Amino acid sequence: MLFQRSLLALLLCLLPLSGFAEDGEKESSYIEYIELQPPFITNYGGVGPLKYLKAEVSIRVTSSEAEANIKHHTPHIRNNLVMLFSRQTDESLSTAAGREQLRLEAMESIRQIMVSEYGEEGFSMLDDLLFTSFVTQN
Repeated sequence: MLFQRSLLALLLCLLPLSGFAEDGEKESSYIEYIELQPPFITNYGGVGPLKYLKAEVSIRVTSSEAEANIKHHTPHIRNNLVMLFSRQTDESLSTAAGREQLRLEAMESIRQIMVSEYGEEGFSMLDDLLFTSFVTQN
């Protein structure tokens, strides 16, 4: 009987600790995708016949705070991405490596905004940037 009471007391002490572990796991497993709407449509390539780029972009964040901060700065983010996309050339968009480089540059552009607004903490607000659609027309 004494053993059962001791075991029960031990289990009751451990229950609150398991609840804290679950809360920590929930926050560390938080993933949200922010779809930047409307899709980006811009001309690119400089002089010559007009060329168009249409890109749908999603941003992956890992905290609700980062999600709110990214959404708050969406106009600034969209402006920088439009400018970045319009500076592209046929050479930079015609290969998979070129499109991957553009994706990385877009991610860095957003990180610069977040760092300028939130300091070092802003760097980790953006987990990834994904092109969910990417079309060019020459």
